[in-house]
Amino acid sequence: MFVLAVLLFIAGIYLQARYSLPFIPVSVAALVLAGLVPFFLSKTRLSNLATVLILVCFSLVGMARLGYLQQGRLQPDPDPAETVYEGVVVETSPWVKILGITKPAAWDGIRVAFPSDIPLEINQKLLILGTMRDLNPSFKNPYVGSWKQLRRLEGINYEIRGKVLLIKPGASLVGDLRNYFRKNIETSGARHTDVLKALTIGDRTSLDPEKNNLFLHTGTSHLLAISGFNVGIISGFFFFIARALLRRSRYLRLSGRDTRYAALLAIPFPFLFMLIAGAGVSVIRATIMLVIFMTALFFERGRHALNTMAFSALVILLIYPHSLFTPSFQLTFMSLLFIVLFVEKLYPSILKVRMKVLVWSLSTILSTAAATLGTVPIVLYYFYGINPFSVLHNLVAIPLIGIVATAGGLIGMALPYGRYILIPSGEIIHATLGALTFLDFGYLYPLIRPDLTEVLLYYGLILSLLYCRKRVVAASLLLIVVPLCLLQAYLVYEMRYNRDLRIHFIDVGSGDSIFIEAPGGRRILIDGGGFFQGDADIGKQVITPYLLSRKTLTLDYVINTHPHLDHLGGLLYILKNFRVGAFVTGYLFPVDGKQQQALHIIRERGIPLELWKKGDKASSEGNCVVRVLHPARDSFFDDPNNASLVLQIQYGLHKFLLPGDIGGEIEDGLVLSDPALRSDVLKVPHHGSRFSSTLPFLLAVKPQLAVLSAGAGSKELPSREALDRLAALSIPVLRTDKNGLICVRSDGARLSATAFR
Repeated sequence: MFVLAVLLFIAGIYLQARYSLPFIPVSVAALVLAGLVPFFLSKTRLSNLATVLILVCFSLVGMARLGYLQQGRLQPDPDPAETVYEGVVVETSPWVKILGITKPAAWDGIRVAFPSDIPLEINQKLLILGTMRDLNPSFKNPYVGSWKQLRRLEGINYEIRGKVLLIKPGASLVGDLRNYFRKNIETSGARHTDVLKALTIGDRTSLDPEKNNLFLHTGTSHLLAISGFNVGIISGFFFFIARALLRRSRYLRLSGRDTRYAALLAIPFPFLFMLIAGAGVSVIRATIMLVIFMTALFFERGRHALNTMAFSALVILLIYPHSLFTPSFQLTFMSLLFIVLFVEKLYPSILKVRMKVLVWSLSTILSTAAATLGTVPIVLYYFYGINPFSVLHNLVAIPLIGIVATAGGLIGMALPYGRYILIPSGEIIHATLGALTFLDFGYLYPLIRPDLTEVLLYYGLILSLLYCRKRVVAASLLLIVVPLCLLQAYLVYEMRYNRDLRIHFIDVGSGDSIFIEAPGGRRILIDGGGFFQGDADIGKQVITPYLLSRKTLTLDYVINTHPHLDHLGGLLYILKNFRVGAFVTGYLFPVDGKQQQALHIIRERGIPLELWKKGDKASSEGNCVVRVLHPARDSFFDDPNNASLVLQIQYGLHKFLLPGDIGGEIEDGLVLSDPALRSDVLKVPHHGSRFSSTLPFLLAVKPQLAVLSAGAGSKELPSREALDRLAALSIPVLRTDKNGLICVRSDGARLSATAFR
């Protein structure tokens, strides 16, 4: 009953995040229903109705809790002028810091995001000269989340962009202690101090990227993220020490109170480790969970593992309701849940083995395998890859790095002569990294991303198989779960091998990226977005999750209209990681570094290069034809924009014109040379530049719909002139900067368009 109530509380948080229902009506409804519960409880015949009301109240309270966080206090309008802001770091990560603003007075007490890679500690004070702006999601696409969306759920609605003028040390004993520990590790002379700092004080800023990739590929990266595992190791370490000391008392040992008192004595250590590790949200969540488990042991409620887990989740989500949407929370609870269920079901069989070493080995394998099974869909959803041999890798890494090296690092960094402990810990890490490098095989990437329905079906199937000896479960498996799995497989097959033409204009900011699902399963990606400044990888962060959510691992064509970074930048990652039938472009620029980089990748991977020219065609099933209208053969261009591939796709009665970034002179040439320019859908040339979308061109195309790919960062695109010309001809326009992803669909006879917003 309690577990069901907590699940409904979680469902309430999910519904509020999805639909953003008004906070006050939801709260009033919860209070009214809660007031009716005592009345129905007093009536024996209506007690079941009271139970239903309690469950509904839990759901409404979940909605109200997140709604309250989203609503927050009344916040001032952001000032576009540069202002000096003073704030205190309340949360830190390698890329984003959360500040509690103290000045100006109008912003006092409001928390804002500060995107920065400057290494900062909690409680440090900053002076920033910058501008305050709304924290709107960068890319508005289905299947693609962002840290901004998560922060808005948390009630953080603004971000500061600017320059740090001054960093003041915070008046914090914990901060001084962390710096002391960091210095001890860095000056110890031990190997792999970057790994030691990650394991002990949660500092991953200096972690070598190659080591990070090694942990990721072998499925052991959880060791580096200070979370439930690390806090559990620390708590368990001190729990067993305390119990060993208490068991010296015969009275405590025989009465069983040694375990209870050991749990009580171990409670302070998770709090201490939480402070040392930086008191990040994930560490605080893990500490809350471990304290609840230790308290349950003290009150001899440790056998009620599911209720204890549910209570832990309830407490954490009451404090941090947005945690429900973080991978660390989901991974922690699902791995723990599956360990509890599998151990409860299978551990009695392991105990029949007489050799203690074998029992320990089998129980370790069982726990690791259970955690892996329990987190497969979550890992696939967030990280797009998995290593089926991670059980083997964890059997090596957990005892050596997770236990021995972590314990040695914690002790060594705190003692005056701790270098003599830190150096052996570094050697253990070195040996473990060598073993992981030798065992670095089996990593599967990329893999398709599951949606919510598929995740639920996966868990339903695994749990049904685990408890299939029960008749009710076996019947549910055969009559409900298996048919639903087959239905979902059929729906995925229908989506993958559809008979419609779907053209997805992906929101990649100030760039272009068009994903085409052609009849018969053919998949084409035209351009991949990208930034002229910064190191954000659009191919990895935006396009990859979208393609994988559309169940696409193979692209028949990857087409680059021209080699500007806002079209080519994101394709490099796609070319490196996806199966690609051919890389297509229209013109080669020998001095263009990014284009040469793309050519180097396709040579390494054996991907064919095709240069398409005017008159070339590519066909797929169902009479879907891609025609090349530009550039002409033997043409020469100085401007990559005017060298853009201009493609016209025809399917049934409909045509779609994709002209890249061509200018007015190329448009004039197309109008004069191609009488079949008329198209139903036009991708607006050059993001709405005033030098493109000329009146003769628009009159020749006569589109029913224009799709404009643009970003919020450019002041000149789209231009007022281009928008006015489109409006003068009454051509409706959908824009990725306002509408997000735009999908145009045709069955050959009917045309429709949908937008994410």
